[in-house]
Amino acid sequence: MNPSLTDSRRQALRSASHWYAVLSGERVSPQQEARWQQWYEQDQDNQWAWQQVENLRNQLGSVPGDVASRALHDTRLTRRHVMKGLLLLLGAGGGWQLWQSETGEGLRADYRTAKGAVSRQQLEDGSLLTLNTQSAADVRFDAHQRTVRLWYGEIAITTAKDAQQRPFRVLTRQGQLTALGTEFTVRQQDNFTQLDVQQHAVEVLLVSAPAQKRIVNAGESLQFSASEFGAVKPLDDESTSWTKGILSFSDKPLGEVIATLSRYRNGVLRCDPAVAGLRLSGTFPLKKYRCDPERYRSNASR
Repeated sequence: MNPSLTDSRRQALRSASHWYAVLSGERVSPQQEARWQQWYEQDQDNQWAWQQVENLRNQLGSVPGDVASRALHDTRLTRRHVMKGLLLLLGAGGGWQLWQSETGEGLRADYRTAKGAVSRQQLEDGSLLTLNTQSAADVRFDAHQRTVRLWYGEIAITTAKDAQQRPFRVLTRQGQLTALGTEFTVRQQDNFTQLDVQQHAVEVLLVSAPAQKRIVNAGESLQFSASEFGAVKPLDDESTSWTKGILSFSDKPLGEVIATLSRYRNGVLRCDPAVAGLRLSGTFPLKKYRCDPERYRSNASR
């Protein structure tokens, strides 16, 4: 710990790092800006902590003219610079907790997406990595293996043949997934991982029970916790439609559709519980997606 910091200032720095992560996204809602403004004005320690963020940004010459009125738009270099500075201010104990938090993980990730964004990356071995909305992942290749660490969100992997025959692995909080010449998607939830396999197969090992393993084949889906496998189910092609640039729904409850669409837009998107059970079918292009209640209402049927 940094002995010169009071507990309240230490907490304010952690909160500032959270707001920095929120405001550094590509799209920031008016509600988020208002909540940040409320947080900033409620305590002098919060104002002090935010000043540390501005000071660290200023070292790279990238402070906006009016930080309080708009979102921050930063390169990964700027984010990492600010993050490292906050870690130094917090000291070893508090800094390590922040570094290990989801905020720290996302800020230091090799690849990350803001809400509503989808990013496609070709890796050095020719494999394709696609990040869904609000996702973060690290990529580490060495002489022995190819590894992607999914911190949060959802990714799609299409593996390429490797001349060195190194295994391709994805790590989540709950387990290790090894590609067996395959195409698959992985989603990190709070307490479980969702795996959908489109081609070939994936081997899954659990963090808390590494002696157990499960092979998931093409056309299958599996949820698992750190210690337990769920039942293997048939793959729902609609769950992976985002990889094709669309959101597809077939006879789904309106409440479920709204929950999915809300992952891709800022602000509040919800429906009255009285109509949440209405069934909806439709396809929505991600690039053209807008909140259009009339479009949703016209597709809903009992």
